[in-house]
Amino acid sequence: MDMTLSKRGDYVMRSAISLARSFEVGTHRKIREVVAETEVPQTFASQILADLVRSGLATSKAGRDGGYRLARPPAEISVLEVIEAAEGPLRSERCALGEGPCRWEAVCPLHETWSQATATLRELLSRTTLAEVAARDAAIEAGTYAVPADAHRSHPVAVDVADVVQVELSEGALDLALTRVTSVLGALAAAAVEDGAAGLESVTPRSRRRSARVDEVSLVQVGPSSRDGEPARYLLVWQLAGSVPGSHLEAEVSLVALDAERSELRVEGTWRQDPDNGLLLAGPELERRARRTLRAFLRRLARALEEQPASSRRPPSPRSTALP
Repeated sequence: MDMTLSKRGDYVMRSAISLARSFEVGTHRKIREVVAETEVPQTFASQILADLVRSGLATSKAGRDGGYRLARPPAEISVLEVIEAAEGPLRSERCALGEGPCRWEAVCPLHETWSQATATLRELLSRTTLAEVAARDAAIEAGTYAVPADAHRSHPVAVDVADVVQVELSEGALDLALTRVTSVLGALAAAAVEDGAAGLESVTPRSRRRSARVDEVSLVQVGPSSRDGEPARYLLVWQLAGSVPGSHLEAEVSLVALDAERSELRVEGTWRQDPDNGLLLAGPELERRARRTLRAFLRRLARALEEQPASSRRPPSPRSTALP
């Protein structure tokens, strides 16, 4: 049974923790500051923070000194409030052993037990404050937090990843450039692993790091070309070994035109760590490493695409036809 938060719940909790850790400063936090600290995708950040505002847990302010701030001190906000701001009311929507709501004529034998379990979880979350969670987050960041005995370190973990990067190329030019950058993908991926590990010494000490070895990396077109009038799609796959931990990424890359000279690369997929290749990371650490590495890879890829000679980026002109 999966007891984790949804992706939206994850992002809302991360954002709330970020606002809690800065609450005593007394100023509003910009979206870019929350994104930099939490690694919530830039494209979702405004929606996530809006969830906190709509629930009354945060306030927003426009202008140079504007941004977002908790509406109450973190010690007065419960974890339950934050979770419900993203997930909705924490209660069973249907019978534990059925597909519909509980009815007396078809009462479920697990009804009382399930109801008590839900009530116990709600009670625990309601008496755990955002201040407590923020303090734990600070201790984990400082490397002083004791790893729980039941931490998820004993088995492989897969996490969903998604990110977006802008490229100063038209959609057609970008589509063409992607077909000509394959020779440097391995170097970009290996360098991105180093970027992703930077600043995470508390998770993987520098003495235990090893240089990444690229066993496989490919970018294959799986959708129509941009010249067909539809967004082009590619499949990005890599297998990296030697790093801590080794990783396997499988993601779809789509091209979206912003205007005549700019486009976006949107990436969405799954990142898995290799259980036979180095130290396994727990879920939160793995997710943070995966996001940092993917972000670093996309930035490096965008630079490589933009730095290609203009002649190699120009879409081929239509073949002329001689008049009779």
